[in-house]
Amino acid sequence: MVNHSSGSTRRSARLHRLGRDYALIMPGFLLSLLAFVVLVPLLALSIGTFVVWIGALLLPLTLRTASAAAQLSRARVRAWGADLPPAHYASPSPGLRGQLLLLAEPRRWADLAFETLIAFPLRTVTAVLAITWTAVALGGVTYAAWGVFLPPHEQTFPGIAIEAATGAEAGTYTHSHLVNAGFNFVVGVVFLLLLPAVLRGLARLDVLVTTAALGQVAPGGGADASSELSAAPAGAPGTSAGGAPQTSAGGLAAGRPVSWSAENWAWIAAAFVAVVALAVGWPVLAALYGVHVAIAMVIAAGQAVAVVLVVRWPAAGIAVQTAAAVATVLASASTHAAWPWPWPVMALLVQAVLVLIVALRRHWLWAAAAWAAPQAAVALAAAGVGVDGAAGASMIVSASVSAAILAGGVLGRQWLANRGALREERRTSAGLSAQRRELEERNRIARELHDVVAHSMSVISVQATTAKYRFPELGDDAEREFASIAGSSRQALAEMRGLLTLLRSTDEDHGAPLAPQPTIAEIPALVAATRRSGLRIALVVEGVPDASALAPAVGLTAYRMVQESLSNAMRHAPGAEVSVSVRAGAGALEIDVVNGAATTSGQHAAPGSGLGLAGVRERVEALGGTVAFGPTAEGFAVRARLPLG
Repeated sequence: MVNHSSGSTRRSARLHRLGRDYALIMPGFLLSLLAFVVLVPLLALSIGTFVVWIGALLLPLTLRTASAAAQLSRARVRAWGADLPPAHYASPSPGLRGQLLLLAEPRRWADLAFETLIAFPLRTVTAVLAITWTAVALGGVTYAAWGVFLPPHEQTFPGIAIEAATGAEAGTYTHSHLVNAGFNFVVGVVFLLLLPAVLRGLARLDVLVTTAALGQVAPGGGADASSELSAAPAGAPGTSAGGAPQTSAGGLAAGRPVSWSAENWAWIAAAFVAVVALAVGWPVLAALYGVHVAIAMVIAAGQAVAVVLVVRWPAAGIAVQTAAAVATVLASASTHAAWPWPWPVMALLVQAVLVLIVALRRHWLWAAAAWAAPQAAVALAAAGVGVDGAAGASMIVSASVSAAILAGGVLGRQWLANRGALREERRTSAGLSAQRRELEERNRIARELHDVVAHSMSVISVQATTAKYRFPELGDDAEREFASIAGSSRQALAEMRGLLTLLRSTDEDHGAPLAPQPTIAEIPALVAATRRSGLRIALVVEGVPDASALAPAVGLTAYRMVQESLSNAMRHAPGAEVSVSVRAGAGALEIDVVNGAATTSGQHAAPGSGLGLAGVRERVEALGGTVAFGPTAEGFAVRARLPLG
């Protein structure tokens, strides 16, 4: 029973996965077709009318439409189950100027390039393959039911298969409907069994290309940045102090992850060139160079795969390109006639693009290898089959053109690196200037606190300590009161010294050791000390864990909140009774401080700035808690809820 249930669950999961793959592939073709037929005419109209400024108004609309289509592509991928973070676009600005600023946003241009050059060809291929494979599978399995209605034909699939396998002419039995039905049923079953794997592969291809072109770069750089700069020493241009790559302007905006990068553009360009290489190179090799159709397809596919591989795996891409170039030479050696050989035009263009991609993304040694390996391999292969003057000229042209592109790519990468280093230097300088201004302001505040507040607290401490010597007639109660005042002032001075040390220290300077911060366990002592000032306080503590079990920030925030609330009650409601409640439960710490109305006659409430409660709110909300305070029917209440976790 258990095995039957688990088998049913697995079948249900496979069917669900098959349905998800269909739901990704089939609507994707229709959406990309709609985007293509809208964006291409709109882009052509924008460019054609740009000279009369109409295109300047249409081009932002084109970019917005492309971004909307790209958002649909991202939604499709997420619905399929891929983890694709949301794209970040610049905040729109009002007016005509805001529309024109869209033209300077690389993310939108990348969306346009993907939706017009990559998405439609890619999804056309995946949809055609999915439909064809499904039709063969279902048609083969059901051939016995509908094949009888087909008109007779001289050649049948069984006959073609027998002739291809044996070379002998097929017998008349291959025209039998029973034989045809059996053959097609076997083929249909094979295709049906392979259907989930084929659809999964097509869906993964769509998701891989979409994610690579429309994905985002995490802070600190993407895969491209890490692959380029992984060997860079710490402190080198373009790296942080720890050797982590830095993203240039447009790479990071105030720490926010960006959704475009050089890698996105590299994937888009490589995918476009791969599609062109396969679509043009295959028929050119077959029709003009006389290469067998199947061999021409393999060579063209190899060139397309090489351009895509070199984006992330340069060694594999260079190896595949070298093998494809050698295969082109050997396959077309005796049939090339008057066409360029051993470097056909399409092969030369693919080689040039491959060298450019490597030169712009990798160290110059990789670029040199991408240029030299195919050139040397083709020269050796051509020498083995015989080289004439035209072949030598073709090799010279190929070497010269790709060498010029190599030099341009290396210089361009160096220029971009220098530009990024200069931009990073300016950003670092601006950050240091801001840090210096902040430190100067903190030092000014520290001087004011030291000269005014600390001095006044020192005077209070000395006066309270020496009161019993200056006034011998003081009673025991008065002496204890002055001793309490002296102790409170000394504690305030100790906390003031810690605050001054903190203000005068930089991020790198740990400064002098600070006094231990109060915790929730010290709230009873705080209440007891406040009672000595004459305030009537009722304290309730229930279920509160030990201070060591709480996060230090939670304990400190609870202590500061009670301290500020009691101070407010002393200043604004003298003589009032105060209730302090600290309870823990349901994963939260609840603190209530409620005071009644002032009852002491002849004493007015002291003025306040209101900044203390604002500080309490900031502390509580920084920990993810909530706080509420305000007058009540009897007096004033401060209530807070802090997470224990």
